Amino acid sequence: MVKKMKNTRYLSLFLILLLLLSLLNLPVLAAEPDTTAAPETTEPAWADDPGRYRENLLAGAEPYEAGCSTALLLELNSGIVVYAKNAESTVYPASLTKIMTCLVAIEYAGKDLDKIVTVSESALAGIAEAGGEVRLQVGERLTLRDVLYYLMVNSTNEAGNVIAEYVAGDIPSFVTLMNKTAADLGCTGTHFANTHGLHDPNHYTTARDLSVITRKALSYEVFREICGTVEYTVPATNLSEPKKITTTNYLILNDGNRYLADNGNYYTYYRSDASGVKTGYTSAAGRCVISRASDGNMDLLCVIMGAETRMMSDGSVRYDNFVEAKKLFNYGFDNFAYAKVAAAGIEPMFQVPVEYAKDKRGVVLIPSTDVSCLLPKEYEKEKVTTSFQLNDARGLTAPLEQGEKVGTLQVFYDGTVVGSADLETLTAVEEKGVDKAIADITGKDTPEEEKTLLQKLLSYWYLPVLLIAALFLILILRNAAYRRSRRKALERRRKRAMAKDSAAAGRGSGSGNGAARQSARNDSRQERGGKR
Repeated sequence: MVKKMKNTRYLSLFLILLLLLSLLNLPVLAAEPDTTAAPETTEPAWADDPGRYRENLLAGAEPYEAGCSTALLLELNSGIVVYAKNAESTVYPASLTKIMTCLVAIEYAGKDLDKIVTVSESALAGIAEAGGEVRLQVGERLTLRDVLYYLMVNSTNEAGNVIAEYVAGDIPSFVTLMNKTAADLGCTGTHFANTHGLHDPNHYTTARDLSVITRKALSYEVFREICGTVEYTVPATNLSEPKKITTTNYLILNDGNRYLADNGNYYTYYRSDASGVKTGYTSAAGRCVISRASDGNMDLLCVIMGAETRMMSDGSVRYDNFVEAKKLFNYGFDNFAYAKVAAAGIEPMFQVPVEYAKDKRGVVLIPSTDVSCLLPKEYEKEKVTTSFQLNDARGLTAPLEQGEKVGTLQVFYDGTVVGSADLETLTAVEEKGVDKAIADITGKDTPEEEKTLLQKLLSYWYLPVLLIAALFLILILRNAAYRRSRRKALERRRKRAMAKDSAAAGRGSGSGNGAARQSARNDSRQERGGKR
């Protein structure tokens, strides 16, 4: 009976140890989402970060070929390029250069637009010789704002130099600012050599870079106001009466001017939904225009470069930069639209493990807002897929509040990132105290390279516990083996004693029997003493 009680005690201790080990199990780490096919995407609205641009293209419902050397159609709200033709090719920007000139002026002298500037002789130098029309006079005094209207509305070349000297002290220093701004915006194929765009072989850009520059400029209200102006009256100066200047952009000039189309019909260049931005022309650059058009949902930016000047059969001149811009706008509005692909708080949902969570099921993540994405109008629903990224690559850790933003939903169409939204927790998550306490002791949340040697050793706390458990089991087994060997030895001794008793009985010796019985009693006492 005593033996059974002691075995039960050892077994109970072993079971208690196993129970403790189960309570101190390692916490389950949250699995990282599979983002191998998900390009990193954290694109904000263009007005918040207008320098960014998505390289990916969406295939339209109909094939399209722009009738110019270079073209790009960018949807501003999403930052998605829906059409591109030679968008990375090096081209001459002509007067599209003035978008950058105006941008630098606004950024470096935006609070001083009503300050008076004086036109210098150096600002006019070389303009007429390069074929430009000179509109300002040496010594003329006018506001910087009026000079910007000259620059952007009727493309006055010397206005760029007047701005440069006011902002930077001299023209070369201002051109340096232009190139620095381009580099800061991420332009990789651009180099400016002057402020106006008159031809210089060392003055070049790409349609892609011009779209980035224009997006940045459009983020300023004063730029949108100036570049969208159709007519502007420059107040009288010390050398000039008031002057009315008119835009060179026929897309926003509703004057009834028409052109002969290839189908023999006449159309107007004007678009009621267009605004800004700038025209350009040199013989090397061809006809250029950057303009913007909106239907209330889509906001398109069109870049046309290298278009032709054509003599038509009726003797009129057709400017294909405006014709191609209208066609490209039509292509965008006819073939693309915004579609709702995810609903706030409903779909899609992601089940994510949470470290130190009291509930091992983890937490459900849902989009915090509806997600509407720019897609072809006849898009294939099966090509719309979703993925997500957690804000912390190490995973989620309890406690979490309900509605806490912990990640980003990404929406793809045929592999192209077309939208995103914040992901938030559907429910709160309580922490599991034991696991959290262990993390505090071991420094689990400390980056591995910053852990001390002691922390690294403690992070493997379960190894010595398992070792102790193994040793404890070995001791139990060895003790059991030792007892089995003792029992066998005692059994042998009893058999020998009984053999002696039998021999003594045969000789009729009563004293021998007494001796044998005494020996057996002694062995029994020794056995009980061993159990104690």
